[in-house]
Amino acid sequence: MSGSRTLWRAALLAAVAVVGVAGTSIPASATPSLQVIADHLKNPRKITVQWNGTILVAEAGEGLPGCAAGQTCAAPTGAVYRVQGSTQGRVVTGLPSAATISTTPGSPVQAMGPVQVFPDYYNGGYTVINGYDGTTDTRAALGADGAKLGTIQRTSDGSVVADLTAYETQFSPDGRGPESNPYGFAPSGSDWLAIDAAGNDVVKVSGSTLSTRALLPDNQAANGPVQSVPTAIVPGQNGTYYIADMGGMQPGASRIWKLAPGQQPQVLASGLTNLIDLTTDNSGNLVALSLTTGFGANGPLPGALFRVDPCSGAVNEIPSGGLLNMPTGVAVGPQGQIYISNNGSTTDGQLVRLRS
Repeated sequence: MSGSRTLWRAALLAAVAVVGVAGTSIPASATPSLQVIADHLKNPRKITVQWNGTILVAEAGEGLPGCAAGQTCAAPTGAVYRVQGSTQGRVVTGLPSAATISTTPGSPVQAMGPVQVFPDYYNGGYTVINGYDGTTDTRAALGADGAKLGTIQRTSDGSVVADLTAYETQFSPDGRGPESNPYGFAPSGSDWLAIDAAGNDVVKVSGSTLSTRALLPDNQAANGPVQSVPTAIVPGQNGTYYIADMGGMQPGASRIWKLAPGQQPQVLASGLTNLIDLTTDNSGNLVALSLTTGFGANGPLPGALFRVDPCSGAVNEIPSGGLLNMPTGVAVGPQGQIYISNNGSTTDGQLVRLRS
């Protein structure tokens, strides 16, 4: 478990160190092109589009500004960013965030914090899942500002719905030793299904009770077995959920899983690379986002988008013109608009709309 997550984190940090904030330019005349909806976002992650077109972006923050190089520091710099018509800005601030500051001057800050957000229609405010790569012991070392990392929390009163890091630390369902990194969740009636990228599992949250819904087995890459590293979960029809995994950041090792009621996960599509998010379009197809299609001599290659048939698993690329630079989230709007968190592993991220 820890080897897979350490590899992922090291690869991400190396990637953003090479790319920096500049990343891939957005030419005005390119087709496809990107329309910038919001910028200067701090480590934007997943996107939620509400029925009325309101867009919510989880910002993982920047950890503690001024933290010493080589140190990991926590601070309440995570946020929820909202775009509602012509009005946009942060509607929730003060959420937990932690970052390890690079010893290389000028390197972007890549933070752990809010990963995904849903409106909380019952209590008001929002429900947020906070990422955190570690255990309860490492989290405790961050102090009070890191206490809600690795949890699902309500913004209305700050209460913790579920402590996923504590669950993984205590039980380690995949048997590889405790390390947790909650990286997405989805509503399941009044419950939640959450994925743990380090635990390689799907955790059901029912009230105050947590249980393992499914384990995602290793995949076989060219250089040997790699852990699944699930990164996204999205509901489909008739109680079925779909899960994307990163496949240890190995080329062609990412898969999309189908999790039907009462069944164990089955592979729907394979042969993909570095999947970081998953959503559905208005026709019920899946839309999968690749963080990067690989790593070259000059750093990470552009990300990519794919449309996946939820029945056959057929995969077709959605042209994006090579414009996606370390993208970290994707969502589809009411009129079929595709929104992406771009430059997602920096404190100068963007919410963009893909136009073609």
